[in-house]
Amino acid sequence: MRHLFVLAAVLLALALVAPAVAVQEATPAAEATVLPPDAEVAGATTAEWAARSWQWIASFPADINPGLDETGGTRCGLGQSGSVFFLPGSFLPEPPAVIECTVPTGVHVFVPLGGAECSTVEPPPFFGRDEAELATCAAAATDALTVTASVDGAEVTDIERYRETSPMFTLVFPEDNIFGVPAGAASAVDNGYHLMLAPLPAGEHEIVASTDFGDGSGPHGGTFRLTVVEPQTIEPVASPEAGATPDAATPAT
Repeated sequence: MRHLFVLAAVLLALALVAPAVAVQEATPAAEATVLPPDAEVAGATTAEWAARSWQWIASFPADINPGLDETGGTRCGLGQSGSVFFLPGSFLPEPPAVIECTVPTGVHVFVPLGGAECSTVEPPPFFGRDEAELATCAAAATDALTVTASVDGAEVTDIERYRETSPMFTLVFPEDNIFGVPAGAASAVDNGYHLMLAPLPAGEHEIVASTDFGDGSGPHGGTFRLTVVEPQTIEPVASPEAGATPDAATPAT
């Protein structure tokens, strides 16, 4: 399925500090942690970051794809860079009970609560020929979802505000991709519920999320756990033989 299933528990890993965010005040219901839907991070809206999250998850072959990680979070840091860290939606029918990673201070966190993408290469019901068809296709898949979420015990209210449609974007599929389509490029559009979290203070944090797909299977989801730490600095050790640091220049001869 192309839906972003909510994982049972997630922590994160990244080592870049994010720039300032140009937006209104954060949502009070989520203790000033969830940015408003019209927020921009590094010059991009949450809907545009949603497109980038699909580009990230689609770039990995199935054997290492974070969306198929059964180990509890060992792949969540793969390919992460820049000012936003993407939580991976799970494509597993039974997501792992706990996924644990570490995120440094100063990094924004993108949380996919539930949604779908449609592209120009996937079979129906996820196929569209142009941006209008793709947007209609993705919206139809998301219409059946019911989503709830809380951050550090504070409910995210008026969740419909966080449903967005992305602009059309390009996906590049590797061999043996999780979509089961031929390797190559395609156009796509996302429609879904997404949260963008402001940089979190050092310590433990929890995101409780639930998505009901309207298919009688009941709600899917659980707790995302974030361990936020200051990036470490490891001073180089002098070489015992030369009495110099490893990056010392070689003496001229």
